[in-house]
Amino acid sequence: MANNTVYRTMTEIAADSLKEAILNGRYKPGTRLIPSRLENELNLGRVAIREAIRELTGSGLVISIPNKGAMVAENIGIEEIKEIFEIRYDLEGKACELAAQRISETEIKRLTQINSDLAGYDEDTREYFLLNRKFHLDFYKASGRNFLCQIITQLFDRVLVFRSIYPIERKEVPGYIEEHKQLLDAASARDGKAARRIMARHLKNGFTSMMKRRDETT
Repeated sequence: MANNTVYRTMTEIAADSLKEAILNGRYKPGTRLIPSRLENELNLGRVAIREAIRELTGSGLVISIPNKGAMVAENIGIEEIKEIFEIRYDLEGKACELAAQRISETEIKRLTQINSDLAGYDEDTREYFLLNRKFHLDFYKASGRNFLCQIITQLFDRVLVFRSIYPIERKEVPGYIEEHKQLLDAASARDGKAARRIMARHLKNGFTSMMKRRDETT
């Protein structure tokens, strides 16, 4: 009998653990990533951690500085955020359009459950962001365009670090969940154009919210 268990190497586990720690704000921008320290904090082997750091270097989350080593990338500026969102409108819109035409009913049901689960994290924005990330990236994967999804993931994660500093307000969560539902409804109808429009609106609402939160805290 074939073993369908997904095998993950220690490096993959370490990379995922480190990425999650960066995205949820545990390791702030500018934090040095010292393998001996991470070994204890993440409870993972030093070799795997070194490989994970090497793997994440250049992803936009981790950078290597001569004579200093690896560290969490500094937060990006407003103009860079604006540029990233301009690119995301096109790339994520394209991914949504393709995904709506290809996604299976089983996958739609799974994403519907994830979207329902998001309602339980309206007071824990860090966990909300991570689950929201999974919803988006899993939906885009249904497009079948792996390289497109890799680029989207890098842009998504850079914004997520910025977003963790300016979290959403609890009252905004139901609106985002409703937009996710509309996206899944468009996918069920195999309406790629509608899915693209919904995602563009969704991203614009997220950008507006993030800028509003920034203005309120500066």
